[in-house]
Amino acid sequence: MRHLVVGAAGHAQEVAWSLAAQRGGAADFLFFDDRVAPGRLASGLGCVVGPLDAIAAHARPGDRLVLGIGLPVLKARVVARLARLGLRWETVVHPAAIIGPNSEIAEGSYVAAGACVTVNVRAGRFATINMHCQAAHDAVIEPFATLHPGARLAGGATIGEGAELGTNAVVLPGVTIGAWAVLGAGAVAIRTLEGERTYVGVPARPLSVRQRAAAGGAR
Repeated sequence: MRHLVVGAAGHAQEVAWSLAAQRGGAADFLFFDDRVAPGRLASGLGCVVGPLDAIAAHARPGDRLVLGIGLPVLKARVVARLARLGLRWETVVHPAAIIGPNSEIAEGSYVAAGACVTVNVRAGRFATINMHCQAAHDAVIEPFATLHPGARLAGGATIGEGAELGTNAVVLPGVTIGAWAVLGAGAVAIRTLEGERTYVGVPARPLSVRQRAAAGGAR
C-alpha cells in the first residue's frame, strides 16, 4: 500500500515517521506540497513529487491519503479540496502513544509519540494530538482541532471544531473551547471560551484589537 502524504514540511515528515513506526517500519511514501520543491527529503522518508494538484495524476486504487498539515483552517480546506478523489484517509497513531479503553480516534487523525489519551475520550476526524499531549477522561476533541505539543486537557474538557491549542496550553476540567478559537502557548483556560477568538495568558483572556495588531495578526 502506498501513502500519499499531503504536505512535506517538518510536521508532515513527523506524521510519516509515526506511520512508518505504526506499520513496523515498512511504508511507501509520496509527498505532495504546494510550497516545497520536488526532490528527496532530508529525513529520508521519501520524495516530494509535486504540488497537491499532482495527487490526482499519481493516485492508484488502494492508495491512502495522509494528512501532514497541523493548522486547522488549512486542514479543512485541503480535505475539502481532495474529497473528489474518493481516497481513504489514514489514521496515524504512533506506537509510543497511549490510547486508553473506550477511546476513539476518528479517520484522518494523528496521535503523536508520547501523547496520552486516557479513557472515554472522543477525537473527531482530522484531529491532531501532538507530542506529549494529554487528553484525560471523557474529553472531546472535535473534527479538525489541533493540540500542539504538550497541550493538556483535563477530564471532561471539550475542544470545539477547528480549535487550536498552543504548546503547553491547559484546559481545566469541564471547560469548553469554542469552535475555531485559538488558545495561545502556555495559556490556561479556567472557564468556557467563545469560538473564533484568540486567547492568551493565565488565566486565558481574549486578545484585544491592539494586541493583535502588535503581534502582526493572530493567524
